[in-house]
Amino acid sequence: MVNLTESFTKLYGRRPTEEEVAALMKMKREQEGWLRKEAAPKPVTKPRQPKTPTKVNDYNYRWPKRASKQAQYINRMLKLKIPVSNIAYILMIAENVVKAEIKKWELPRD
Repeated sequence: MVNLTESFTKLYGRRPTEEEVAALMKMKREQEGWLRKEAAPKPVTKPRQPKTPTKVNDYNYRWPKRASKQAQYINRMLKLKIPVSNIAYILMIAENVVKAEIKKWELPRD
C-alpha cells in the first residue's frame, strides 16, 4: 500500500495540509472502488421449502413436515396398537417424551 503523505512529500518537497490529505484519501477511495467495481448488493432469497412427495406409497411416504425418526417409530407402534408404556420401554425413553411426540406430531398418522 502506498503511504500518501510520503508520496506527497517526495513530489512537492513539503508536508501536506489536512485538506490535501483529505483530498488524497478521497481520490484513493475512488480508485479502489473503481478497481473493485463496487460489488452490488446480493438479492435476498427465500429459504427453501421442503419438497413435497410426488407419489404416495405405503412404504416411501414422507410427511410434508419432516418428523424425526423417533416420531416415525412411535407412529408405527401406535398403528400396531402398542401401549405408550411399552413404546417408551422399547425406545428407551421416558413416557412423557412419547406423549410429547404424540401431541407434537398429532400421532398416529396414516
